[in-house]
Amino acid sequence: MLNETQITLPSALNVSNPGRRILQFCENEYAYYDGIPSGDPNKVEPLDVLVTVSMNSFINTATLVHNIHRGLAEQCNQILGDIPEDADLLSPVPPLEIVHRLLHAAVQVPDVLIARATKVLHRKRRSLIPMLDSVLLSHYLKLLQRKDETQEKSKAADAAMDVLWAFRNDLMDARPQLEALSQSLRPKFTMTPLRILEVLVWTEKEGSQPGYYRNV
Repeated sequence: MLNETQITLPSALNVSNPGRRILQFCENEYAYYDGIPSGDPNKVEPLDVLVTVSMNSFINTATLVHNIHRGLAEQCNQILGDIPEDADLLSPVPPLEIVHRLLHAAVQVPDVLIARATKVLHRKRRSLIPMLDSVLLSHYLKLLQRKDETQEKSKAADAAMDVLWAFRNDLMDARPQLEALSQSLRPKFTMTPLRILEVLVWTEKEGSQPGYYRNV
């Protein structure tokens, strides 16, 4: 499967060399985020916030770390307990109503919007919540021809859920290839199909380092 030449997604993306691309990503980045174990699945812990620095969350001062951790823990811990630990976006009926409630609660924390919230919360539900940073949000919002309201705390979760549904459509369509890629990375790297898709979309669309992962 590492020799797979292309994955074609409903969101009008043709991802070339997905196997080599995800392997290169893992070799460079896995140790700094994905390879760091989570603790209590129903509690946002300090480490969950700290490791997002490697995902360009820019939560990089002591004050930000403390305030964002405490805020997310207060807002999200009880809601996390309502989401099964093995919840999966690939399931026939994923608990997206609760995810909406979780994201809305998270972005009420000062200095937290969807990108920071999902970079933390992905660690709590790795098969359910992708990291929706500016690159993914831009891609799917453009696809949906939807106004970007992710900077408005009252509307951010609604916009993010529209993106999540579009992301799920890609995930469902590419499921066989993504599951095969996930299996091919083991045992060295453990990456869910959801995380693999997120990385592949990001590497296809990111513009800050053109070709860094794309031309492999």
